[in-house]
Order: sequence, then structure tokens, then C-alpha cells
Amino acid sequence: MGKTLIKGAHVLTMDERLGSLPRGDVLIDGDRIAGVGVGLSAEGAEVIDGEDRIVLPGFADTHRHMWAAMLRGCACYGDLGTYFHDVVFTYGANFTPEDTYTSIRLGLAESIDSGITTLHAWEHNLQTRAHAEAALTAFEESGLRGRFSYGPSSDPEAGSSFAKGTETIDFEHVLELKGSRLAGDGRLHLGIACRGAEYSRPEIWQAEYAFAREHHLPFTTHTMMTRHDTERVRAISVYAEHDVLGPDHLLVHAIHANEDEIRALAETKTPVSVSILSELRVGMGIPPVVEMLRAGVDVALSLDTMAASDNSDMFAAMRTQMLVERGRFEDATVYQPNTVLRQATLDGARALGLAEVTGSLT
Repeated sequence: MGKTLIKGAHVLTMDERLGSLPRGDVLIDGDRIAGVGVGLSAEGAEVIDGEDRIVLPGFADTHRHMWAAMLRGCACYGDLGTYFHDVVFTYGANFTPEDTYTSIRLGLAESIDSGITTLHAWEHNLQTRAHAEAALTAFEESGLRGRFSYGPSSDPEAGSSFAKGTETIDFEHVLELKGSRLAGDGRLHLGIACRGAEYSRPEIWQAEYAFAREHHLPFTTHTMMTRHDTERVRAISVYAEHDVLGPDHLLVHAIHANEDEIRALAETKTPVSVSILSELRVGMGIPPVVEMLRAGVDVALSLDTMAASDNSDMFAAMRTQMLVERGRFEDATVYQPNTVLRQATLDGARALGLAEVTGSLT
């Protein structure tokens, strides 16, 4: 691969040192950014005229159930319970490894076309090891960077089902992958998708968190998605008591977190991924993003599932998130475009522990 020089574009670097460059240049050497600035030159480089164009980092989607890509729009008519019944426990339970591969390939192709270059695959339909291997093959063929979080099965008849939460995920297979296909030396790294205190027994979620930390694997949990779940167990408070909050624990949604719980997230540097399109679609509620940001919590964006968000449009997620927060506060200054763009790029990479390699043009 040779050198490519983009000249005279409006470069949104997302790098605090460089800022935005109204007429900036980006030099690419092979598959690496070799320079960002003004007036760059490179002998023998292919020059691309960037006038009237915007250059920005690829988007980072921090939470996506990629296996459900072919179920686009299937969560149109009901609440979260209906989504789980129809999409996860009915359709998902009937997915073959071949279905998983095909669906993920479709979702990844659309993600790339939408400008997403880093993706966190929250895979909670791994009914067998063959499903997991098929999912990984699809990712490896795509070339995307990100995290593959190994989760449970979605089959309610399976012993390790997401619905029952009575058995841990397949620790043995996780370790096999950690020593082979997901050894940490490629674009894709390994994580654990946990059901947590709201969706599994204490001995299950505690074992999964302990396993993740013992083997230095980042882990992720859906939390406080509905008022009912939150009233049943205040999961963030439980996690704080058990010392399982931290930068390695990505919480998803956290819609009904209170002030004390938000403070705990900030103090422990626990990142949060919000999915405004799906959260609105199934009536979960509106996550307190502004309150989290003010408290110092790292908040990133995600598209969740194409069954509820319909597509891979990160611009739609950014726009909706900003408008909802402005309306909620009745204040157009409370949430700015540069903030939500940072959340979709650099903050997303940071939430996945990848800010040193992606998320900005540096």
C-alpha cells in the first residue's frame, strides 16, 4: 500500500491538540495516519482533493447485537418484553450458525457503508460453539476493529439461556478463543457479555465478573433498562457494593440511574453506552446523558440492534440524542454537536479501551 494525501478538507480531528482544521490535510501511509495538519506534502502520494469535503474519524458503535441484523424493524410494535419474546427468544432461538454468519455479514457491510469502523459486538445468541465461530468468521472477513463480547444463548430451552440465567457462559470456549482467534494481536479483541444482577442469579453474575477479571477481559452488562427492573434491583448500587464497577466494565443503557449511582460511575470511571433509537422505540425511557456528562462519566453511543434501530445510521443516533436532551432540558445550549460527535468517535473508542489506536485523526 502506498501513500494517500487528502488536501484542503475540513478536518474534524477529535484531537484536543489539533482541533478542527477548516482547510486541513491528512496523510495516510499504508493503513496508518502519518500526518494531520496544514500544507502537508508527500512525494509519490496519491492526492485526493478534499475541497468541500469533511474528514472525520470513523464512528465507534459501542454496543450492537450483530446477529440480529437480518431482523431489521421487527421490534416496531411492542415494548422491551415483546422485543425479547419475538426477536431474541423466538427468532434468535431458531438461528443456525449459517444464519448467524449471514446476518452479521449483512450488518457489518451496512456498518462500514455508514462510516462505522469500530464496533462492539454484544453477542447474546451463542447457542453453540459453532454459532460463536461463525460470528467470529464474519467479523474477521469484514476487517472492522472492535470487541467481540462472548455472551449466553438466547434459547429459553438452553441451560445457559439469557432468559433463565441459571448457568454461566461457556468459560472453556472463551479461554480457547483467548488463546487462538482472539489472542489480542489483531483488530478484534475479546470481552465478556454478562447478564448481571438483573437477569441472572447472584452466583452466575458474580462468577462471570470474577472470570472476566481473573483473565483480564473487559466485560459489559445491560442495566436499568426499565423502571420495573430498576425497582426490582438497583444494579449499579449492587455493583458498587461488590466492587465490580470500573473502566473494564461497560454498562449499557443505565436509563434509570439516580444521582448517587451516577456519582459512583464517575468515581470508578465506569463508561456507559446509550442507544437512544432503541431506547425510544421500545419505550424504555431516556438516559440521563447530560447529568452523566456533568458528573464526569464517559458516555458513548450505540445502535443496539437493527430490530429496533432499523439501520446503522450513527448520524440518526447523534441527531436524536442531541435533540432529545435539548427538549428534556428545554435548553438548546445544554448539548452541542461537537459533544455528540465526540461521543460517536473518540469517546466510543475510549469506552472500548481503544482510544490509543482509533477514535481521532492524530
